[in-house]
Amino acid sequence: MRKRIAAWLLAGMLCLTGAGTAGAEIRMTISFTGDVTLGGPETGRNNPESFDSTAGREGYDYFFREVKDLFEADDLTLVNLEGVLSDSARGENTKKNIRLRGRTDFVKILTESGIESCAIANNHIMDYGQQGYNQTVKTLRQNGLEICGNDLSFVLEKDGAKAAFFSFSGGYLTRAHINQIGTTIQGLRAQGVGAVVVCFHAGQEYIGKRRKWDQERYAKVAVTEWGADLVVMHHPHVLQGIDILDGRYVFYSLGNFCFGGATVIRSQENNSRIRTLESCVLQMDLIFDDQGNFRGQEGRIYPCYISSSANQTGDPNDFQPRRVYGIQAAGVLERIQADTAFDLGEIDPEEGFLPLAYLGAAAK
Repeated sequence: MRKRIAAWLLAGMLCLTGAGTAGAEIRMTISFTGDVTLGGPETGRNNPESFDSTAGREGYDYFFREVKDLFEADDLTLVNLEGVLSDSARGENTKKNIRLRGRTDFVKILTESGIESCAIANNHIMDYGQQGYNQTVKTLRQNGLEICGNDLSFVLEKDGAKAAFFSFSGGYLTRAHINQIGTTIQGLRAQGVGAVVVCFHAGQEYIGKRRKWDQERYAKVAVTEWGADLVVMHHPHVLQGIDILDGRYVFYSLGNFCFGGATVIRSQENNSRIRTLESCVLQMDLIFDDQGNFRGQEGRIYPCYISSSANQTGDPNDFQPRRVYGIQAAGVLERIQADTAFDLGEIDPEEGFLPLAYLGAAAK
């Protein structure tokens, strides 16, 4: 393995081209995606168009084949695992309209695609009760994947530089939890952690703009109270905008990615332009000096569609995200820009990504 990851269990809590740096530097490249559902609802699992049937027909290397090169070129890929990995439907919460589950063997879809970690703090991780949660965590760990989610976090170490990763579901954060997490992060920094990355599962589904009282509040807590250096969110299923808060990037929604929860491309009711088709891979460089002190961040947004065969709302979802270019990539950027107060610039026509400017580290 090209990197060393130290796992941290936080007891008692639900669980960034080097402009601006001088001298030797350590660059830690992290890829992020939005919602990844390996499997789908119980009903229709055996239908030919389902995720399960697609896996049986196409093989496990099919799903991330078109973006695997991005994941293999980084130091860590972190996806939001939206659902449960369990071979049993025991504990299914039938009071919920949608329950998402995949076979434990589907973990190989991740491990064979350059994905090393999962955020599991979301509204589907308990679809099959404690049994489903426990089996998911066990399966991920047995296959070498790191986990962040409420009471779980991990630290990535590269050449002496360390970054800690946290993930939280919106409804979890009481004032007591906020204070406790802040104390935990202070302890990690005292142990040499130079950067802190926080993911949130928050916002409103199928809404193209952030919710100020929800997502913006969590971003402010993470940055101003915890000193987080990068904030990434998911849950709305559609792309939303970007903020710069006290010199840190905040990404409000990365949308869906490899999403087995829907066999067709959805849109917001009565607004077909707010749709799940557009997505992205967010790749951030966390930059440290040779002593492991965090010095800044920059990155790239790679425009994607969640399906290689789909082009509009109502098209079948083939569960194979792919990079897009030209007019399609401009459409992805348009959706992000619509919820962003500053000008994002243009997609590099040769490289096919939107560059994100260097931000120097804010004082802690």
